[in-house]
Formats: sequence, structure tokens, C-alpha cells
Amino acid sequence: KRMRANSIRINALEINKMEALKEEPPEEMTIVLDDRALNFDFDKSVVKPQYNEMLTNLKDFIEKNDYEVTIVGHTDYIASNAYNMRLSKRRAEAVKAKLIELGLDPSRIVGIVPRGEEEPIADNATTEGRAKNRRVEFKLVKRGSKGEVNSEESRVIDVKKEEVKTEN
Repeated sequence: KRMRANSIRINALEINKMEALKEEPPEEMTIVLDDRALNFDFDKSVVKPQYNEMLTNLKDFIEKNDYEVTIVGHTDYIASNAYNMRLSKRRAEAVKAKLIELGLDPSRIVGIVPRGEEEPIADNATTEGRAKNRRVEFKLVKRGSKGEVNSEESRVIDVKKEEVKTEN
């Protein structure tokens, strides 16, 4: 997909520093948490505690830069599309609840978008690919800006798993 070609990779735990951009945060951007940076177990919508620090940094970044966020949920292709739409909505709702629990003002969360299995980022034919597809993405738009987020035109930040500390 074209939107991944110009992605900027930054450390999820330092997202609030934005040093990778070397510029003002844009009016709108998509933060894509790929490669199991914030993924879900099969058929589950539980946000694991290991993601709290990353989500806290995301919360701080949203507040500091005056963004509103739409949370987009995704699944792999196992089960029916109707079931996967409901599951992807539960995943997005779980992340919303976690961000609010971590202190984000609920008014900053302006949308929950279930995408089900419709936008895979990896091959659903493999176990690893399916795991990558069970994810959420965050679309950020400056508060008060009129435009809808167009994921094809927005800046994309890929947050890679290996940059996220996990506790053993």
C-alpha cells in the first residue's frame, strides 16, 4: 500500500518526543501499531498490560499536540466477516477504555471504526501474518480541523514491536 511507503518509524515509548519528525506535528496523521506492537490474541479483545506504557505515551502525545483520535480495529480472516466486524469493534472499544483509564479525556476519542478483516497488512495464510492483522490503528486529527482523516494521504508512523519494551 502506498501509505506505508513514506512511513516514519519511531519508538513507541518515545512518541511524545517526536524527534523523528524534526517538524511540527501535522494536522492529521495515522499511527499504525504494526508487527504486534499492540496486537491481540486470537478471538480476544483484551489489551495486555505490557502495552500500558506505550498507550500512556500515545495519550500524552494526543494531549500535548491537541489531537482527536479515531481508533480503528482489525482482525485476521478466521471466522465470518460479520463476526470479525464485531470483534474488531470490541478491540477498538477495549483500547478506548484503556486510554480513558490511563487519563485521556473521553471527548478526544471521536470515533470507533471496525474494519474486521477488510484491511490486512500481512498474509492471512500464515500464523505470523494473521497475528499481525489482529491490531488497532490510531487516526489523529488536530482538534477543530475540518478534514476527515484520509489514510492514503496522512503521514504514517509505524511503531515496531522490537522498539517496545516487554516485561518477562
